[in-house]
Amino acid sequence: MLLSFKAVPFVLSENRGRRRMRGRGGRADCPGRIHAVFPVLFCILSVFLIAAVPLTSHGDSSPGQPKFDSGLITDAGRNPWNLEAERLTFDQERQIYEAEGSVRVSSVDRLILADYASVDMQTRRVELWGNVTVQYGRNWLKGQHATWNLDSETGWLDEGIVFFAENNFFVRGRSIAKTGATQFELKEGFLTSCDPSDPDWRIQYKEMKVDVGGVAWAKNTSVWARNIPIAYTPIMGVPVEIARKSGFLLPWGGHSTLNGIDFELPLYLAIRDDMDATLFGHYFQNRGFMAGAEYRINHQSLGKGVWAFNFIEDQADKQALLDHGYPFQAEDRFWARGKHDLKLPWQIEAKFDLDYVSDRNFLQEFSRGSSSFGHSEKLFRDYFGRGILYDQTSLVRESSIYLEKRGESSLFSLDARYWQQLDDTLESTTVQKLPALSFTVLPKSLNDTPLYYSFQSSMVNYWREEGDREGKLDIYPRAYLPLHWKNYLDIEPSVGFRSSSYAVSWADYKNYDTLNERLLSDVRVDLSTRLNRVYPVDIGGYTAIQHAFRPEIGYEYSEQSVHGNIPHIDRLDEDQARNGIRYGFSTFLTTKEMKADAQGNLVPSYREWARLRVFQFYNVEKPPLTDNWFDTDIMKEGFSPVGLRLAVQPKQYITLSYDVDLDYKSTGQGNSHDLYMILDSSKGHLLRVDFQQRAQMALNEITTEAFLKTYKNIYLNTYHDYSLDEGYLFKQGYGVRFYRGCWGIGVAYEHEGSDDRVIVSVDLLGLGSLGRMPFLGRAQYSDSRSDFQRPESWALAR
Repeated sequence: MLLSFKAVPFVLSENRGRRRMRGRGGRADCPGRIHAVFPVLFCILSVFLIAAVPLTSHGDSSPGQPKFDSGLITDAGRNPWNLEAERLTFDQERQIYEAEGSVRVSSVDRLILADYASVDMQTRRVELWGNVTVQYGRNWLKGQHATWNLDSETGWLDEGIVFFAENNFFVRGRSIAKTGATQFELKEGFLTSCDPSDPDWRIQYKEMKVDVGGVAWAKNTSVWARNIPIAYTPIMGVPVEIARKSGFLLPWGGHSTLNGIDFELPLYLAIRDDMDATLFGHYFQNRGFMAGAEYRINHQSLGKGVWAFNFIEDQADKQALLDHGYPFQAEDRFWARGKHDLKLPWQIEAKFDLDYVSDRNFLQEFSRGSSSFGHSEKLFRDYFGRGILYDQTSLVRESSIYLEKRGESSLFSLDARYWQQLDDTLESTTVQKLPALSFTVLPKSLNDTPLYYSFQSSMVNYWREEGDREGKLDIYPRAYLPLHWKNYLDIEPSVGFRSSSYAVSWADYKNYDTLNERLLSDVRVDLSTRLNRVYPVDIGGYTAIQHAFRPEIGYEYSEQSVHGNIPHIDRLDEDQARNGIRYGFSTFLTTKEMKADAQGNLVPSYREWARLRVFQFYNVEKPPLTDNWFDTDIMKEGFSPVGLRLAVQPKQYITLSYDVDLDYKSTGQGNSHDLYMILDSSKGHLLRVDFQQRAQMALNEITTEAFLKTYKNIYLNTYHDYSLDEGYLFKQGYGVRFYRGCWGIGVAYEHEGSDDRVIVSVDLLGLGSLGRMPFLGRAQYSDSRSDFQRPESWALAR
């Protein structure tokens, strides 16, 4: 028996212009206008025909809005499929639905659209014609004819296209088969991240197998830029919606006067879910082949770590190296570095840092690719939040082991540090801290008394091949008595006692070791107050600004007695006698903003816009300091420099940090400046300025980076590192990039010393970059066809 009616029996919400029917036992709505002799008989016949269809009544969602579940396509253990159409025909004997006009088959995040569909209830297979779309989550398929199994969620399309949202990949094929939950097989087509109707670039293939969350392997592939073939390869692998999968990554190359043409190819190894590695093969025209490896782990028991190593048997011409300012060091050259965080038993946390290099020039000569300082610095900061302590120009590399156990208000730690001295003349006299133990108690209430106490202690062993060696035990308890006068004034007197014991092995006296000690007592009194005021505002979404002002003044007096001679290795070995006054103020700006939470409710959000601290120290008596190297905070006599510490960060547009010490008397310490500023328009324009000046270290340089978006997606970027004292530009770079929808190309020039470098990069959306720009900048793709990137928009447009 064949029944035909114009209705939507499985719709859960009524669509405009569509007829509705009640379930069994109900009545059918009569057609709006019937040109017949017996309209009443027609209505009765309609009710009879509808009642003949085996439907099951479903509860109404609202009065007068009946719904049907009788045609729900269900399966045990699965979410049901709902079917909608403008006209539906059901063959009861064959158990087949024929749907026509705006066909929609949906279930949770699965959606099938077509102009016409045939649904076989026995085989649970649906055949679709005309403007077919099959969508699973954010991924979708599109074609004109498809056959689909609703249970296995597999099928095939004739002459269709697949979209993988994570990579923004479109894959067109003469035929497309979905063979599994995440597997596809395609014949004769191309892959691109551009508008598939007119792609700027594409990878053409004969056959392709795709594993979503894995790799798309294609045979007989060729890379095209518009209608121009660029390259051919018999097989190619492209990652699809995956962050971790073994395979070759995009190579990069460049040219410099020092190294010639260089080319690096990375091989990524996904060892298992919690660890992976990358192997690097880097060829230098003038130097030979460099091998490199990176190993990364993030294991619940073994901790989180990154370890890297590069090695080259350098074949560079010695005279060429000298001409570039790098005297020959060695043929076997390497750099080993790594960081590892680990949780040990008894709630002990461990941090391991390794930084060891073969010679003083390695990091400056090999400044590109996996062996570069910038590559490892970014990797460590992204992974651990901390980078490499010394930059690529430093002649000291530091490796350390640090273990700590935290209590509620205490900290016990072990710290062992090894400093690699790359200046051969200082190598034997460089001091190593092997190791240091410390125990600290933060200010804590003393039972039920108004007193507080703190405790600092350390035991350290300093070792070196030549020179004095020492072992030191330092104990420093302190007691506080906080006092408050209403809400106006805070007064905190405190007293401390420091005892230091030294076991010294003197370099000038063989077989003569001594045990010396030092006693130190000090008294401090600190006074401070805080003034606050809140200003109602309506600026940029902010509703209020609080200004806080905190002036403070303190007096410190201490004297020490030394029994015997003690070496001067660290800062605590210097004479700690003091008699002086500290004074200054701090001021803060804090904003209040109302933001919507996850439930849409407005809740207050606070942000510190700016913080300024100004301070100075006045020595009543001249401190008995003997070494400028340890005298960085306090002047030798009279007034110290005026210290200013400024931090500003209103939203994301500006980040400013400025530390300055101004010496108006010019009696010893000199001026010191640290400025770090980033201006970010969030629209493609960015400026970074980094200025450093140190009188004691003969450091006075400024570094600038700029990133500017110009006409039609053209980006300009520059980099400069300039010495103000010497009037010399250490390093400079200039680059230009162009982006068009799904691809980009960039050219950069960099000059450092007598070395000139040129790098060309090609960026493909979804694939990454072929070549790396040497300084600031990242891909800034535009959406040339936003409707294709958003399948839900595309489906609605149909």
